Amino acid sequence: MSRDNVRKAVRFAAAAAVLSLTALLPATPAAAAGTQTIYMNASGSDSAAGDTPAAAVRTLERVEQLVAAGPSNQDVEVRIHAGTYVAQQTIWQTYRPGHTISFMPDDYEIGEGADSIAARPVFQNARASGSNRYIAGYWFYACAGGALNAGGTSGLRFYYLQAQYYSSGGISLDGSAGSCGGRYHPSSGPGLPSARGLDGNTVFGMVLTSLGNAYTGGICGDADWPRCGYGGIVLTESSGNRIANNHFVNLRNSENSYIHAIYITHKSSRNTFTGNNVTGVSSDPIKLRDGSDFNTFDANVFGANGFPRSSTPPSAHYLEEVNVDAGECSSYHNRFTNNDLGTYLTGSSANLPTWYLYPAGATWAGAAGCPALPAGETRLTTANNTY
Repeated sequence: MSRDNVRKAVRFAAAAAVLSLTALLPATPAAAAGTQTIYMNASGSDSAAGDTPAAAVRTLERVEQLVAAGPSNQDVEVRIHAGTYVAQQTIWQTYRPGHTISFMPDDYEIGEGADSIAARPVFQNARASGSNRYIAGYWFYACAGGALNAGGTSGLRFYYLQAQYYSSGGISLDGSAGSCGGRYHPSSGPGLPSARGLDGNTVFGMVLTSLGNAYTGGICGDADWPRCGYGGIVLTESSGNRIANNHFVNLRNSENSYIHAIYITHKSSRNTFTGNNVTGVSSDPIKLRDGSDFNTFDANVFGANGFPRSSTPPSAHYLEEVNVDAGECSSYHNRFTNNDLGTYLTGSSANLPTWYLYPAGATWAGAAGCPALPAGETRLTTANNTY
């Protein structure tokens, strides 16, 4: 063997020995991904980087651009300075699977209460430049897209912010199969769980106020100026959400119709609505429909809400309404418990009824083609609600 070949053989043997030793050592843990922090300020600039308070951005649209461009393996905290942010509806379609995106005051730490912040940042609807009318839409409309184009856990979290003067409502989470902001298209067959979804979100400590056309003008049925409120929070094929410790104050349409504190629609299950305060809502504070199962409404405080209706269904704190003509199915295993109930908002000083199922029937399955409720299940259980 030549001298060069001997040297090569020695180097090869040494390398093999190192590899064998390395295989016996414990793996080095991956470094923590950390958190991307983005700063907002009402006097900020959308040409800024958003990575320090001095370089704060101004709009949620710019925040979304920074989330889309940022590291996909980090949680996001959007830290928002106290002030008033005037903007029309934000449509959000950017997510980081396996991570959360949190919107909060800049002096808030998760787990603290409202007394830990100097003031709530306020998001207020914008007016059209020509007519000066409030622009249609929600404050925050999230739907499947980007990394969650097929749906999944979106991990949006909202803490101690305020939204006001939006005609459609506050927050809409839409995981259905339709186009973003388009008409509803189910992702699965009648009575089946959502095959898409926009799930696992948190809404905590928010103030959602002065929502609906009573505050923005317009009429629900006006083709030329349609403005109609639907809910402080609207869930469409959105499950596993925590909605707690919020204030829903003055959500009204001038027609005394449609709008609810929470409107759970179409295959939205396993949501919890707890410890909220609800007053001044001109229709049923809670409405639920179409295969939305295992939802819990517990320990909420209701003031004056709803109005007496001569039509069916009547007003109630909790309404499940099934649209048979649209092929909708009943929901089951929902719980309405331990709530402090209130009166009608308008038209009567009597107590607002606790609940109503329409059409009636504790085990009624829904339209033709809907599966029967599982054995032993009923549409609703109520307990320990007091006036």
